[in-house]
Amino acid sequence: MRRSLVSSIACGLLLASSAAASAQTDQNLAMNAPDQVAWQLFIMANTRASGSNSTFETWASDTDTFVPTPQFPGTAAPMALRPPILPQAVRDARLRAGQLLPAVPPDVTVTLEETRRNLSAFNFIKNNNLYKISGLKAAFGKTLSFPVDAVEVKANWVAVSNIPQFTNNRVSVAQVPQLYHVNKGNDGNDYALVAMHVISKIVPNWTWATFEHKDNPRRCDILGCKDAFGAQTPFVPPAANPAQGYADCSETPALAAMMASANIDPVYKNYCLKGSQTDFIDSSGLDVRVGNSVTESGFVATASCMSCHGRANFDPSGNATSFAGFLDPSTPIGPLGPLLPNWYFSFSSSPPIFQGMPGLNQIATSADFVWSIPFCAIDDTQNPPAPSGCSGK
Repeated sequence: MRRSLVSSIACGLLLASSAAASAQTDQNLAMNAPDQVAWQLFIMANTRASGSNSTFETWASDTDTFVPTPQFPGTAAPMALRPPILPQAVRDARLRAGQLLPAVPPDVTVTLEETRRNLSAFNFIKNNNLYKISGLKAAFGKTLSFPVDAVEVKANWVAVSNIPQFTNNRVSVAQVPQLYHVNKGNDGNDYALVAMHVISKIVPNWTWATFEHKDNPRRCDILGCKDAFGAQTPFVPPAANPAQGYADCSETPALAAMMASANIDPVYKNYCLKGSQTDFIDSSGLDVRVGNSVTESGFVATASCMSCHGRANFDPSGNATSFAGFLDPSTPIGPLGPLLPNWYFSFSSSPPIFQGMPGLNQIATSADFVWSIPFCAIDDTQNPPAPSGCSGK
């Protein structure tokens, strides 16, 4: 039943007719062809909406979600962007704990970001009161699982005036409107989209995909670029000299057809799939590493979307209890257990650790891979409620 449901949800998500057809012929497309599904989700999120907005820009931001009365936006509003939240959240947590601070990743003052979620993901957070501390307290110990049609996007932007510097002069200011998706921030400035994460709950541990503009100078550095569906060159190895740029990711006929059948701005042909992830490890037992040169700037070598988000949790008081993991190179990536059951449990015996074992005590609850829940929940135990650290974004 779940497999047919996943197929039907996938078909509902994918607006291109060719995408829907392929979803019908493979009942497990998300696992068997993750790069194809990544592109289908990318197109769905970026189809034209009102004005200059793409669809994801009409979804709920953290500010729409983590407030005393969450409201899904009726219309798109000018973007309110912030410095990348994850490195700053980890630094804040370590400061409170008196721990040594990691180095600030490069470009953190150049790139800005936002997180948005579709109506399904928004309603799950709202209806389960996961936008506030009292709701997290009530949810502690429960299994949280977003609906299969939930989708979230994290987008990274650079001021149009800074694109020449950002691209090592590969792109001039005059060229930006022809090469990038551009939108206006609430500060009145124009911003160019340079990178995007797209995640979906089509499978239980979500699907993970990250995209970069073709002119990002570090696009394939360190980990290379992998796209078995949309790129004529499925794997581009990292260059010996970093930050020198890479050749265009020429699209395959299959991706070209998918783009042509969608109502999408032609500038999106300039974006490349950096990589996708559907499991913690590959078939040989090696950790799967996926890192965006913008979003994970400074720690691409130890980046794993699933390992990082798998540590999104909260304690009985509703507070986040763990860091992102790969921001600290000493923290292992890969499966959450048996390496790291102590993120979620205390136990009185040695591994193996398993459900129902004597002495197993839950100390944290999973936020189902969504960091915004423990990081952004408002503290409604105060009067008036303390604003979210993600407010205004």
